[in-house]
Amino acid sequence: MRDLWYLRRFLRPYWRVVAVAFVIMFAAGALVPEAYARTKAVFDGIFPNARVVQAVPGETGAGGPDSPGRTLEQMSPEDMQSELLSAGLVLFLFLMLAACADGAAIWFAEFVGQRLLFELRRALFDHLQELSMSFYDRQRLGELISRVNNDTMVLQRNFGANLVWIVSAPVATVYGVYKMLAFSVTLTLTLAVLLPCVAGISIVLGRRVRLLSRHMQERLGDLTTALHEALAAMRVVKIFGIQRQVSERFERENRSVMNTEMDTALTRAVNSPIVGITIGLTMVVILLLGGREIAAGRMTGGDLMAFILLLQAVSSSINRLSRLNLAMQQAGAAAGRQRELLEIEDRLPVVDDPVRLEHVQGRITFEDVSFSYMGRSPALRHINLEIAAGEKVAFAGPSGAGKTTIANLVPRLYDPTEGRVLIDGVDVREMDPHELRSYMSIVPQETLLFGGTVMENIAYGRPGASEEDIIDAAKAANAHDFISAMPEGYDTQVGEGGTQLSGGQRQRVAIARAVLRDPRIMILDEATSSLDHESEQAIHRALQTILEGRTAIIIAHRLSTIRDADRIIVLNEGRIVETGRHQELLEQDGLYARLYHAHQTEREDEPMPAAEGDCSNHA
Repeated sequence: MRDLWYLRRFLRPYWRVVAVAFVIMFAAGALVPEAYARTKAVFDGIFPNARVVQAVPGETGAGGPDSPGRTLEQMSPEDMQSELLSAGLVLFLFLMLAACADGAAIWFAEFVGQRLLFELRRALFDHLQELSMSFYDRQRLGELISRVNNDTMVLQRNFGANLVWIVSAPVATVYGVYKMLAFSVTLTLTLAVLLPCVAGISIVLGRRVRLLSRHMQERLGDLTTALHEALAAMRVVKIFGIQRQVSERFERENRSVMNTEMDTALTRAVNSPIVGITIGLTMVVILLLGGREIAAGRMTGGDLMAFILLLQAVSSSINRLSRLNLAMQQAGAAAGRQRELLEIEDRLPVVDDPVRLEHVQGRITFEDVSFSYMGRSPALRHINLEIAAGEKVAFAGPSGAGKTTIANLVPRLYDPTEGRVLIDGVDVREMDPHELRSYMSIVPQETLLFGGTVMENIAYGRPGASEEDIIDAAKAANAHDFISAMPEGYDTQVGEGGTQLSGGQRQRVAIARAVLRDPRIMILDEATSSLDHESEQAIHRALQTILEGRTAIIIAHRLSTIRDADRIIVLNEGRIVETGRHQELLEQDGLYARLYHAHQTEREDEPMPAAEGDCSNHA
């Protein structure tokens, strides 16, 4: 239960509502046994021969002159009906209060449970956003989605719906036993056998349910991963005709989830008959002992009937507690996985008193920087580089040379393994990461848009920007014409990930988003890789205006797009091997010249690209 107790932190904003809920749940638990205890007066009226009323001095009872009192047989029918009516009204009042308290407790418990889940989901999502990129390099996306989605659903199903019984069931059990003791200590002692048996069964089965539940959540994570990967790569699946292999993998994971769920269901199913049989045997014993107590004059018929109803209420609460324990074990397994995720501290360290730059110029310095991903071979080796404010520096080199790693270190998506990266002479580790990134924009190689309209996607560059600013940014990115040509213009839905736009259109929207931010530092990571030659040239002309006065880091596979860069840095195996302007590097006839000539040969062999006028993903 420690993992569930950990969740209390998410209820602190609602502590007043939680306090009211607990009071109502406490009342709901106590009112039910209190109502059943009130049935004694009704049953005493129904079974008069078993009830002795208050003695009246000087009168002769039905048992003779020495009788201690008179029975209800000596009362008039009107008196009997009056007494029954009074007892019935009192009973109805308590039953009505119990029912109302129970209904209110269910609503308040659901309110508390839903607020808890809301705060938990929000905390999980916010925490995931704060974790470092190194964390995501090691994690499967499907597993993370499962922890936020599936584990929370398990909590909702097993914890939220049962929250009402966490208070009311124990109260009903304890208060019911207290009322039973008032009727007969002897009969109540039979519960000394019932309670340990049920507790032992619940403990044994609860441990198995918790183990199976954690196993099931892990299997759900595997299933979600298989589903996510299959759908994300559907084009590859269809092209290579591997539907059967993908389906077989999904079926394996799906069957594993089903088998684990059935094992859990079997364990829960075994609990009910065992507890029910134990309660049934206890009921038979109490009926037999109750008959002897009535015969001995130590109980009345009303006492026994009220006791039996109380036993039913207590047994129901005990059975509910047993099922609640199994549900809490399942919820605890899910809460434990979420707690593990929330306690991960894999984030970039932030200094207590970060440095603030009053006037950002955009000078970037790499001092003996080395970097490796997850302990693998270094992606960068001892990079020393100074990029002046306003300078446009392009990085070239073969795949895996370290170009994108350079782009990742500047906004501090990663920290260098060795050395320092500085902005205007300040180590980026001495700055607040959010403020650091506010100085720059990046157009990544893999352009991803969010579900929503074109205008909303561009506006992510600067929340609160005016429509005029958004349109100006789109014009600068050469995106305004194709956006305006769409039926709904800037209100066109881009689809999940931007699937309703072509690759080139997505990239121009991403460039507009970066431009809208008006950054001092612009990072273009293969920003024109998805454009045809005509669009590439249009973007190239637009970038000349966009990058004016800004520091620019340009990473390009098409070397023809970086000919006008102030400086070109050529990387190979994580090291700087050449530096210079385009013509200078060609004259050196080194690695850059070979890459450039090879690229020119590829361009001559390429077929003419299709026009990009449509809005399909096949453009």
